[in-house]
Amino acid sequence: MISFDQLPGNAALKNSLQNALAGRFPQAVLLSGDDAAGLEGWSLTLAAGILCESAGRRPCGACLSCRKAAQGVHPDLTVIDEGENELKVDLARRIKAENAIIPNDGPRRVTVIRHAHNLNPMAQNALLKELEEPPAYAFFILTAEQPDALLQTVRSRCTRFALEPPQQTASDEEAAALLAPYLAAVAARREDRMMLAALALEKPPRRALLGILGVLQAALRDAVFAARALPQPPLQPALAEQTRALARTVPPERLLAVYDFIDELTDRVARNAAAAAVTCALTSDVYRLCFQ
Repeated sequence: MISFDQLPGNAALKNSLQNALAGRFPQAVLLSGDDAAGLEGWSLTLAAGILCESAGRRPCGACLSCRKAAQGVHPDLTVIDEGENELKVDLARRIKAENAIIPNDGPRRVTVIRHAHNLNPMAQNALLKELEEPPAYAFFILTAEQPDALLQTVRSRCTRFALEPPQQTASDEEAAALLAPYLAAVAARREDRMMLAALALEKPPRRALLGILGVLQAALRDAVFAARALPQPPLQPALAEQTRALARTVPPERLLAVYDFIDELTDRVARNAAAAAVTCALTSDVYRLCFQ
């Protein structure tokens, strides 16, 4: 039965995705990680969750839509997997043409592009408009073992989730415990406390830090929704108090700027940025984006 419970580790990521599926799920998602086989399982499970007919936890694994997705026969699920071959502009044009057709079985259509880092620049540029303003029924899941190979314009149009080896990830509770004082310090406009809280993020290993930054982005998204009074279950319920405080202090436009900045910071961490540089970025740069 297709289910997030069947996937190993990554408790924080499972929690974020399941909370997102319960509300307004982003139409373009980038799943990144070193494990190509793991990304396959996660992308298929996420696609099933988007198409799932259940009113409860998704994917339920039991409805007809989930069963079709698991068997690879769902008419509204397209999986593109060309291995390590270059993905060219003709493929991007075909994707756009297919998504111009309304779904067959239900209200949504999902396109999974595996090894998306192999999209050449022309193909990526051809997909930009589709990722930015897709039809209301169209959802895209990109997986990439080398997300830095994607154009920044493509990455910025996707909500990013990092898949990390279970032994190197921070649990949801650990990530929330590390991020709660940091978010509280931002909401209080206390740059000194921001620095002290950011110093704690120097301790986890790089892969764990990437996951924590993903949780931070999810919390920032929650704060944007709260600031705009949009009905949306939080992606990070454990940080709800901090995100509400942040929404009261920082305008949503500035929160979105910080969200994009964390995307850049994630790229730096992936390229082995020094711990001190990360602390500086989470202190002075974030303070500047929020309040100056």
